[in-house]
Amino acid sequence: MHLSTEDEVVHDEARSLVLRFLSGEVHVDPYPVLNRIRETGPVWLDEGVVVLSSHAHCADALRRGTRLPAAVGVCPVPSARLRPVLDRVLGPEALADLAPFVRSFVDDRLDSVAARGRLEVVSDLAHPVPMAVLSRLLGLPADDAPWLHRRVTALGAALDLPPAGTENPARLAELRWTETELEAYLAEAVRDRRRRADADDLPARLIGGEHGDRLTDAEAASVGRFLLVSGYETTAALVSCGVLALLRAPHEIDALRRDPSRAARLVEETLRFDPPVQVVRRLAGTDLDLCGTRVPRGTVMVLLLAAAHRDPALTAAPDVLAPEGSSPHPAFGANPHHCPGTPLARLIARTVLMRFAQRVAGARFALGSTSYRPSAVLRGLRALWVDADGFAARDLPWQPADAQQPDLRPTAHAARCAAGRTS
Repeated sequence: MHLSTEDEVVHDEARSLVLRFLSGEVHVDPYPVLNRIRETGPVWLDEGVVVLSSHAHCADALRRGTRLPAAVGVCPVPSARLRPVLDRVLGPEALADLAPFVRSFVDDRLDSVAARGRLEVVSDLAHPVPMAVLSRLLGLPADDAPWLHRRVTALGAALDLPPAGTENPARLAELRWTETELEAYLAEAVRDRRRRADADDLPARLIGGEHGDRLTDAEAASVGRFLLVSGYETTAALVSCGVLALLRAPHEIDALRRDPSRAARLVEETLRFDPPVQVVRRLAGTDLDLCGTRVPRGTVMVLLLAAAHRDPALTAAPDVLAPEGSSPHPAFGANPHHCPGTPLARLIARTVLMRFAQRVAGARFALGSTSYRPSAVLRGLRALWVDADGFAARDLPWQPADAQQPDLRPTAHAARCAAGRTS
């Protein structure tokens, strides 16, 4: 790659911004930096690594690139044999069966915080709901949720491991041990389904061949690991960022109360505007021409999805949350490497956002700043406290009979608690 002196200066600036972003230095608000990187165009970190940030470049690379081998702690990609099985078991019928449980559990969580009149979105909703849904899907005991949370979040942190050759040996050993623990746990869960003739959960159906593909115990356990490691923290991040978007645009809360179906559009716009997965990597398996950029075979392509989602080529106001005009985005990958857990993540996120809008009256930021996890790859909140005037009762209809705003007067108990806080 040969550049003029002026171009070298611009490229060096962009390279510096890329390194700042990947280090997590700008994780609180990365978008001004990402916008500047995208304006510069492809950035070569060295001869074997190129950073792509426009929507056109990233979409093309997602379709034509291949996945890199999984690093320690990172969940392996489902094999060609398992991918269609996952697509079927997470299809519309399965989600329809899960939906009542998701709704009931979300209401349970809101009931649990109604007395104190405030909630912490991450620990009260964003983490418990996906874990409960995944545990039910996989037939895992609800009491194991804290144990699973610690293991799965530890493995998720592997996404931010430093480049090969600079890893901390003790950290790698810890990750390997965590992998071993989770794999042993899931293997035992699958063996338990073998012994129980009455089991009727996902592992039992997979090893029983209900969908025409009888999986081995190891394959069934790997499906469980994939769903937990790839789906738990990403869905939690989507939920927390979605609630944050509502708090920053209160008119959207009112719109969602009037029209609950709007939740689906809000989820898609959150995925575009503030995506949980900000960076993915692909490998050029052959020489590629990506929108005029020559990428030699063997090049590692770092795709800044968060920059691509705010490409002005997609929408006239990319830095504005606008559910009415949600633009297409590759937040869940693209064929042939789409994420099989996409429908489940969308179900959970839209259910939480819908019920938050309906039941949390006068939702507003509590004192204190919003706290983000220091990660460049997986964007998510560590804490988000929300004060409320009260919580509507759980018998509030999920789908109001008309377009009138539902009664969000707080329950009597919640009203007394709120009065006590302000007296």
